[in-house]
Amino acid sequence: MPQNGIYILKNSDFRVLARLGPIAVLAAVFFAPEFAAAGGQPGLKIGTVIVAEQAAASPTMAPTVDVMRNKPVRQKDRLITGPFGHMHIRFVDDSEISIGAEADITLDNLVFSPGEKMANQFSASIVGGAFRYLSGKIAKLNGPQVTLRTPLATIGIRGTHILAIVDENFAGCIVLLEDPRAKGKPSAMTVTANGKTVVVDRPGWGTEVAGAGMAPTAPRTWSKQRIAEMLKMSGGDPDQ
Repeated sequence: MPQNGIYILKNSDFRVLARLGPIAVLAAVFFAPEFAAAGGQPGLKIGTVIVAEQAAASPTMAPTVDVMRNKPVRQKDRLITGPFGHMHIRFVDDSEISIGAEADITLDNLVFSPGEKMANQFSASIVGGAFRYLSGKIAKLNGPQVTLRTPLATIGIRGTHILAIVDENFAGCIVLLEDPRAKGKPSAMTVTANGKTVVVDRPGWGTEVAGAGMAPTAPRTWSKQRIAEMLKMSGGDPDQ
């Protein structure tokens, strides 16, 4: 059904189409009339799909047979994956995001202007799914203006490598990972929900937002097994 002018495929729709192969999945996304009419003119290019399978971004990508590589993503693109899909994107400031199966993310805004420090910003909205985000030059120039929003929480980036999952009830769990580019420099993230903010500044530590009206839990260490399971769900290493 179309919502706010955008055609949304339900998970059950993706599962049925998946039996028919990736052509059917991507064709259903791109050639649904409501979806095609919603996009308007393509926006500014802000990054490139390194690799994707069973995935689409509205309104700028054409459907592919199986694997998508080296396709542009643009301002306001919405990234969608099927039940076996994943997508890995590198943005113009060298930040990266990878998303796993049944993810739904919108690239709200990216401004990269190395000569104007305070003009730099990046924001994205995550409705559901597992993802990893590795910050780039924008976070170094103007960290407070890098935000990732879920239906229940806002994640602030301070030169960071994070891993998160937003489930079907919009509850979320977020963990700080080692930043492969930090070279010993400290990194951190903030998580704000229901008027409370927590700071996570130790790799391997995380927080959770259990539901609507809930504040983030106090940061604590997470097991390697739990992190490994989340990494698998997030669709791959964003620094490869």
